[in-house]
Amino acid sequence: MKARAARGRRILPLLLSAAVVIVGCAGQAAPAGAPSVARDIDPGGTPGRGLAFDFGSLWVPVGDKGTIARIDPASGKIAAAFAVSDLTRVPARAHVNHAAPLAVTSAFGAMWAIGADGLLARIDPTTKDVTTFDVGVVGGDIAASDTALWITAYDDGALVRFDPAARSVSTTITGLGGLFGVAVGFGSVWVVNKTGHQVLRLDPTSGAVVARIPAERNPDFVTVGAGSVWVTRESPRAVLRIDPSANAVAATIPGESAWGQGTGIAFYDGAVWAGFLVRIDPATDKVTAAFAGTGVQEGLAFGAGSAWVADTTRVHQIPLALVR
Repeated sequence: MKARAARGRRILPLLLSAAVVIVGCAGQAAPAGAPSVARDIDPGGTPGRGLAFDFGSLWVPVGDKGTIARIDPASGKIAAAFAVSDLTRVPARAHVNHAAPLAVTSAFGAMWAIGADGLLARIDPTTKDVTTFDVGVVGGDIAASDTALWITAYDDGALVRFDPAARSVSTTITGLGGLFGVAVGFGSVWVVNKTGHQVLRLDPTSGAVVARIPAERNPDFVTVGAGSVWVTRESPRAVLRIDPSANAVAATIPGESAWGQGTGIAFYDGAVWAGFLVRIDPATDKVTAAFAGTGVQEGLAFGAGSAWVADTTRVHQIPLALVR
């Protein structure tokens, strides 16, 4: 375990506009704030896999442009794009995670973005100021606890703990394997070790691995809810339900080919959501609703009565009234 110092710098936001393409989909009236049909939104480039909804907007990492797009949920248009990454900084060792930014999350009164250039960006949604910090790793995914941000680095086999109060890296834990998704819950940090085909449970204070939970092959992303930890897996395709009291897989919900690879997962409104797009009832461990989308789902967020799903080219806004 070792710590790296972080350095901050400020950069200015870019203002953009974007066209919205509407695609037809039969259904009933959507909740307030959502359209009555699903629609495809162009975020201005290639969307990353970690979306977030807060401050009345959808925030999308645009990995080939070095920006975070702030999308108005009512119009589906880009309200602003914030320059958060320096694509010239992406190192040669960034073989798997090479976009910047890749993921964004909301925490500590701001939006935070991470990417392969090793920069963690803080976006103030009110002032629109952007501050970046060098975290020293090829960043992949990000999650927040009550006191810290946790950043995975597949290409470095590392997990970074960033202290937002001190605005610096407090710990870098190495030797963990190729890490993908990360979530916080049950007094622990849960990290997907994709190369080791495991889910790791870490102590947030010491950084020690306290459990290694087998996941067969190629787990991807993780979320927490309904007293459990939930993980998407590529082979065989499934969602795994982990019992944190036993540190073991308690249930396996088989997936379908439409779920795609690198599938994200989220807990929202008392249910688990994955793929493009299914709802899993944690009371029965069964899929109880779905939306017949197509393509590979690489990012997932909820807000304004909609599910927001990113693939390799577009963000799809799916009113939850259409998921049945």
